[in-house]
Amino acid sequence: MAGVQSLFKWVVKYVLAWLLAPFLMMSSTLAFVLSIVRTPAILSYRVRKTPPAVLQNSALGTHEYARVGASQLRLHYVASSEDRDKPLMVCLHGFPEFWYSFRHQLKAFGKDYRVLAVDMRGFGDSDKPQAAVEYKVDKMAGDIVDLIEALGYTSCTLVANDGGAVIAGQVATDRPDLVEKLVLMNGPVSLSAVATYARSHPKQMLKFWYSFLAKLPYLPEMYLGFNDFKRFDSIFRSKKMGCRNKDAFTDKDLEAYKYAFSQPGALTSVVNFYRANGSKGGAEPITAIRCPSLMIWGDQDGVLDTDLAKEIAGRVQGMKLEIIEGASHFVQQDFPDTVNRLMTEFLNKP
Repeated sequence: MAGVQSLFKWVVKYVLAWLLAPFLMMSSTLAFVLSIVRTPAILSYRVRKTPPAVLQNSALGTHEYARVGASQLRLHYVASSEDRDKPLMVCLHGFPEFWYSFRHQLKAFGKDYRVLAVDMRGFGDSDKPQAAVEYKVDKMAGDIVDLIEALGYTSCTLVANDGGAVIAGQVATDRPDLVEKLVLMNGPVSLSAVATYARSHPKQMLKFWYSFLAKLPYLPEMYLGFNDFKRFDSIFRSKKMGCRNKDAFTDKDLEAYKYAFSQPGALTSVVNFYRANGSKGGAEPITAIRCPSLMIWGDQDGVLDTDLAKEIAGRVQGMKLEIIEGASHFVQQDFPDTVNRLMTEFLNKP
C-alpha cells in the first residue's frame, strides 16, 4: 500500500510539473507584455559601441581569431600567452555568456598552460550564423575540434561550464584523441542526460520553464534585452540564481556582458541554441567518455539539481565529483580560488 501511495505522489508531482512549467512561462510572458504596455520605452536597450576596459585588460591575454571548418567560420578567443610549447587548455562558456566567464582561469593557469577562453559560434566576437539549425550541438562541437587542429595541437585539457559542458562532452565523445582531461562545472555532459533525469525528477522539470519560452519567436530576445538588459542583472546577481559571493560579479562585469549581448544578432544566438536542440539533444555520450574527468558543482544552482551532478558522475567512468557548498551555477566566477585549487589538484595527478 505504501508503494502505491508513493507512486501516486510521484505521478501527481510529475503531472503538476508538466502543467506548471508552461504556466510559469505564460505568466512570465504575460507579466513581460504588460510591463511593455505600461512603459513601452523599457523594450529598448542601448547598443554599446566601445568594449569596456575589463574586456581589454592585457593581463587576461591577447584577443585572437581563427577560421574553422569548411564554412571558414571565424571564432574569437582570448589566449593567455603565445607560447605554443605549453600544453593547451580550452575553456567553453555557458549561455548567455562569453569568453569573459573564464577570466579567473586565464590568470590562474596561464603559467603552465596556453589557455584559450573561446567565444563559441554566435557569442562574443565570433561569427553569428542566423539560422537556428546552425547551433546544433554537433556543429558547435565541430567548431572546437576544428579550432584545436587549426592551431596545430593534437590534444588539450577541455574545461566548460553550463551549456559549454554539453559541447565539451560531445567533443570528448567524438574525438577522444583530442581530450586528455575533461573538467565540467555546473553543466550536464549531454542534453539527453538532463532530459532523462528531468523525466523522473519533476522539480528539475519545473526549473526548465524557460525552455518553453525559447521556442517562441521574438519574445525570448525581447525578454532578455528589455529595460537595458535588466534580466542579466537577475541572472548573475539575484538571490535565486546569481553569484553568492557578492564581490564575484561587479558592475563592471555586468557592463561587459551588456556590451557583448548588445551587439547585432547576439541575443538571437543565445536563444537559437535552445531552438536548435530542445531538451533531448543528440546521441547519449555519457558512457562513451573515457578520459580522466572532474565535475565541479556549486550546490546553490538555481537551474540544475545537485542530484543531477551525482547521477552524471555515477555514469561517467572514473569521473570525480567535487561539490562546493554555497556556490552558484556560475561556480568558476563565484568561487574562483576554490575552483582553481580543485582543478590544479586534478590536473597534477598523472
